[in-house]
Amino acid sequence: MAAPDPRLDASGPTTLATLPGLPPAWTKRSLARARLAAIGRELRATAAASRLSVATLGRAPSVYALNVQADPFPGSIDEANALFQGRYHFAGETLLSINQTPWTLIGASPEWREALHDFHWLRHFETAGGDAAQRQARALLDGWLRRYGRFDARWWRPDLAGRRLMAWTGHLGLLLDDADPALREGLLEALMRQKRYIARAFNSLPPGLPRVQAAVGLAHGCLALGQWGRPLARALRRLDGALAGLILPDGGYPSRDPADHLALLEVLVRMRGVLAAAGQVPGDLLTQAIDRLAPAVRFFRLGDGRLAAFHGGQPGAAFHIDRVLALAAPKGKAPARMPHAGYERLETRRLMLVLDVGAPPPPGYCAHAHVAPLAFEMSSGRDRLIVSCGAALGLGDDWRRVARATAAHSTMTLDDQNAWISAEDRDLGFRPVLPAMATTANRKEADGQVWIEASHSGYGTRLGLIHRRSLWLDAEGIELRGEDRVEPRGRAPGRSLPFTLRFHLAPDVRANLTGDGSSVLLRTHGGDGWRFRALGGQVGIEESISVTDFGPARRAEQIVVSGSLDAGRVVLRWALRRLDGKH
Repeated sequence: MAAPDPRLDASGPTTLATLPGLPPAWTKRSLARARLAAIGRELRATAAASRLSVATLGRAPSVYALNVQADPFPGSIDEANALFQGRYHFAGETLLSINQTPWTLIGASPEWREALHDFHWLRHFETAGGDAAQRQARALLDGWLRRYGRFDARWWRPDLAGRRLMAWTGHLGLLLDDADPALREGLLEALMRQKRYIARAFNSLPPGLPRVQAAVGLAHGCLALGQWGRPLARALRRLDGALAGLILPDGGYPSRDPADHLALLEVLVRMRGVLAAAGQVPGDLLTQAIDRLAPAVRFFRLGDGRLAAFHGGQPGAAFHIDRVLALAAPKGKAPARMPHAGYERLETRRLMLVLDVGAPPPPGYCAHAHVAPLAFEMSSGRDRLIVSCGAALGLGDDWRRVARATAAHSTMTLDDQNAWISAEDRDLGFRPVLPAMATTANRKEADGQVWIEASHSGYGTRLGLIHRRSLWLDAEGIELRGEDRVEPRGRAPGRSLPFTLRFHLAPDVRANLTGDGSSVLLRTHGGDGWRFRALGGQVGIEESISVTDFGPARRAEQIVVSGSLDAGRVVLRWALRRLDGKH
């Protein structure tokens, strides 16, 4: 059951692509620089939130002409009805606040409270329309203004404030048309003060998405307030500074989280649309970032239209991803590989697979990283087939720790250990311990067949072992073959240790072990059938879980191939073959 090399069987031309020799992201020097930068950001945040700084934020003029910057993303009438009833469903958690303000609720997760404070839910009231929606939106706004309108360091964090300004300026008609003068003045003052605070605290944010969100919110505020001269120019310069060097040459975002790619693209296409509506010309860096990010978002989509869930990301909603991409207007097909971000994609008409061949994200972007080298996610038709356990967002630190472990992904574990050693750094959060893991990847294509060879050194320092994974996909998407090899690093004989090769199945996939125990029959929700076979280890089915999109944990299953290394070596060959012949 060896996976054939397409170069041997193909008569057409063969293409070869190799992961470029990128410098290691984690070194003693980069770690020291990241720590110094984190300390500097903390000092700047403290200065911006000081009493003197807050006292000098000033007040806004009592009369101001406001320009609406329309929110291009539709809301949900069902969500609006839930809000009318006092059911606040954010970040996978529903809290009831009947006949009282939600701002005083206790016991909510940090993710729930942040979603409440960013005001994205105004779009649901806008979609519902009518006097009741307007009254409810204004009542919630008034509650926030009374409690947090002057200042609150936690909920005025510049990136969160930027998102809030985008929401407010996108729904000014809903909030202020024929509104009470006191509400208008309160909103105007809070908008102006937050805009000034974002400008002061901007450099306290880590690089990447948070700075972009803050800069875009700042620009939205300038446009809404009619400050289209120097204030807008300064805001756009901050945006250019946040984008400079941020997007990798292949369109990747340094965190390697597909959901971050989508979130960044959403903010940027909204900024471009607002500038166009105001008759302003978008900057080159903004345009280039959108042009690079849009194909990357398409790269991460599986057959159900949602994203693969790597490094703490969520799959998201297909209709929302469709809307973001429609606004971005990407050209061409999704790329086959993202060598700088560290991903490979295999695709036929009814099969899509994304393979992680990258190293841990660099300093400043690793807080939500998962320890999952050479893991893959795969869909059959419109159904997910092989996945990970998810990100377990909103369920607490213990769940997150389990979800980010190597065993929670469709890859190999040795000696029941994570593939690389992590540390909880006070300044940087979750990060790899030096020396950091390195990876390699090669891709060959011929006559529609694809062959990928990849490896990682995560077990090298502790166990003296290298994990190599090879995948081959035929041109019709009927058969996927794989080979996972473990071998000693260098000439020294390796230790005999237990290994487990895991294939986590989507919750809706049904798995049955055949009578002889040599293979597993799989059936997706849509009816596609697959047979899994493996040589070199014992095949079994075990329980698993799935926690995605802030939802509750769902029962699932996983295929496991287990055994022990022989002097530090093992060769596992496995295959997934479609049973119904659909392609």
